[in-house]
Amino acid sequence: MEPRRASQKGELGFSMIELMVAMVVTLVVSGAIFGLLTVGGNAFRREPEVADRQQNIRIAMDAISRDIGNAGGGMPLVSQVFTHTDDPLAGPNPTGNGAPYLNGQGPEGVLGADGQALRGSPPTGSGADASDDSDVLEILIAEPTCPVFRVCASPGGLTGAAASPVALAQQIPVGGCMLSPGTVNSWGLVVLTDSQRFTIQPAQVQPAAVNPACSPTNPAGTVNLAAALPEWPVAGGGALPVPPNTLMYSMRVVRYMIAPDLMDTSPTLWRSETGRYTTQGAASAAPAIGATNWQVIARGIEDLQVEYLNGGNLWSNNPGIVAPCAAFPCTAPEYNTVVRRVRVTLSARALAPLLQGETTPAGGSGPNAVRGQLVSVVSPRAAMVGLQSAAPTGSFY
Repeated sequence: MEPRRASQKGELGFSMIELMVAMVVTLVVSGAIFGLLTVGGNAFRREPEVADRQQNIRIAMDAISRDIGNAGGGMPLVSQVFTHTDDPLAGPNPTGNGAPYLNGQGPEGVLGADGQALRGSPPTGSGADASDDSDVLEILIAEPTCPVFRVCASPGGLTGAAASPVALAQQIPVGGCMLSPGTVNSWGLVVLTDSQRFTIQPAQVQPAAVNPACSPTNPAGTVNLAAALPEWPVAGGGALPVPPNTLMYSMRVVRYMIAPDLMDTSPTLWRSETGRYTTQGAASAAPAIGATNWQVIARGIEDLQVEYLNGGNLWSNNPGIVAPCAAFPCTAPEYNTVVRRVRVTLSARALAPLLQGETTPAGGSGPNAVRGQLVSVVSPRAAMVGLQSAAPTGSFY
């Protein structure tokens, strides 16, 4: 009997129940480990993309903020330096508002009603835009680092019409920023102003010449002026005086808009230093292959919203009508029409596919994406300097 019992004892092992319990425990532990590895891998892919998204939106906001801060530099203190509309307005005040404005001009903002709520819906003020379409921002800046030129002779005066040639009191330096590169036949945009009115015109460098109205012996700069860009004939109506009260600056018409990237159609923020024109005044309304006036600022920017605040202390999607200063000193109602703050809202998304979090439905009609938003309020320095110098008591604020 003893040998038989020893043989049976050696054949003992795990029961079926014990094996099943062990397998279940192993599967649970393995599943937990695999889940942790998957989450870690997804986060490893997602976080660099989110960081890139945030970097792109900060680069875009920094560029816009810098241009808004420079808005109106070298221009009359009381003037509209934020474009209302691409449609030229009739009458003596082309800086007044007129439909369709530049708000609600791009593709529908993919954040939809949710994004509008984050911007503080409903919009307030005259000309407010209740749509979710992306806005276009256009800013007028007389190049602050370029020299100032005085117009000393012009045939028929300066009315915004084409003029050939116009004599300057100074020579245009080769390699300078005025009509860069400053060589004969080079083109650029200029602003002509008498500190109350202004016009924006394409100008072409001509050979320097002696003009008795400027100097009887020394050669001075000469330019040909093309007709004023339609949105900016002589602002406020009339004509600019010649000479000696008209100055000429190099001009930037900085325009921001959302448009598809030319390589993969991803949403992209574009910038032009000549607005929707070339340096010669030809139309170049949107980014396209061969359009050298447009540059990519940041990819993944899918929505741009702009609001303005003037002396009425009411945010509006329309920069409002700026009343040109009829005489110096300007009055409080005239200064109150000047835009003194601009609120910009940018929305961006990560461009990589299949990121963690992209399965969550997003507001609006756009595709699901990992999104972020940045809001900034910027004051144009020229407007604030003008307000401070004209209102030491603070009555215009």
